[in-house]
Formats: sequence, structure tokens, C-alpha cells
Amino acid sequence: MKFYGLTGGIGAGKSTVASMFARQGIPVLDLDKVGHKLLQEDATLQQQLMLVFGDNILVNGNIDRKTLAHQAFQSEKHTQQLNQIMHPAIVRYEKQWRKSVTARSKSTFAIIEASVLIESGGVSRMDALIVVLANKHIRQQRVAERQNYDALTFDNIIKQQTNDEVRKQQADMVIENNKGLTCLKEQVLHLYQKLNNG
Repeated sequence: MKFYGLTGGIGAGKSTVASMFARQGIPVLDLDKVGHKLLQEDATLQQQLMLVFGDNILVNGNIDRKTLAHQAFQSEKHTQQLNQIMHPAIVRYEKQWRKSVTARSKSTFAIIEASVLIESGGVSRMDALIVVLANKHIRQQRVAERQNYDALTFDNIIKQQTNDEVRKQQADMVIENNKGLTCLKEQVLHLYQKLNNG
């Protein structure tokens, strides 16, 4: 089984692309969701994060992701600290998932989705990389509607993520997501057929 990485900047539409692959019966692992799951369930991880970012990130016994994001994306140093705590735990989870999906799925490939796949060095674990691109103003609009992040938080996240030029250089396959869902579906279906036959 082949494992294809799927990434793109915040608001580019990578999760929409991942769900389209999933609807075709392809196993999909969302590493960002794995991170969210570990934040809620892994007490050791919670303690490590509170030591670095302070007790105020804990609200009603749970890590408040919005407060954590606000703190972590303020500077490159804070972003690196977040990644140093989160990534080893996420990679361990991914390894177990790969074993499990290889044993039980009939699919020839699987998708591993993550917003910081390039930044975390995760591309080296993939057979190839799919990048979803969209214009910055479109991305900002989507994020404002979906996650209710203000412009400052959005800009801070953009600054801490790699830029689209680097994503293009690293990409084996590119999906452009500026023209709406119909166009996106066509591209994903075309790529699904290509990967399924390859």
C-alpha cells in the first residue's frame, strides 16, 4: 500500500479534498485531528504543554485549542516548542494506523493529511506529496467563516506555515482550489483514478 501525504495552507481546502478521497473508499488519516485527540486524551502531553504555554490553556479540564493556537503562533520559537511536544506523539499514532490499515484495507493507497507536513519533516515518510493551493484572500475568507479566527490570528498562522512557493517545489501533485466545489471534485476524481491505476 502506498501512503500519499496531503497538505496545504490554512483554508486551502485540504480537508475537503481528504473527505472526497474518503468518499471513494480511500483510508484517510487526518494528523491535525490526531493532534486534537491527543490534546484531550494524553495527560502527559497536557502537562508538557502547560509547562511551556501556561495553565491558562486548560479550560474545564481540557486544552483550549484556540488559546493554545493564539499563544503558539505568536512567535517562531513558540511554534517550534509546540511542534517538539506534539510531533513525536502524532508520529507514533500514525505508525500504528499504517499497520492497521495495511492489514485490513483492500485499497492500493491511503491519504495522510496534515497542515504542517512539510514543516515537520513528515514528507520524508510519504510515497509522494499532494498539495492543495488557493489564493490567500479566498483562504482568509474561508477561515473567517469556518473557524471564526480574526485577521491577526490568521496572519500569524500563515507566517508560521511554509509558503505556497515552497509547497509547489515539494509537491508531486497539485490541486488548485480557487474555482468552487465542482472544479475541485473533477480534479480529485482525476487524481483518484490516476493513483488507483498507478
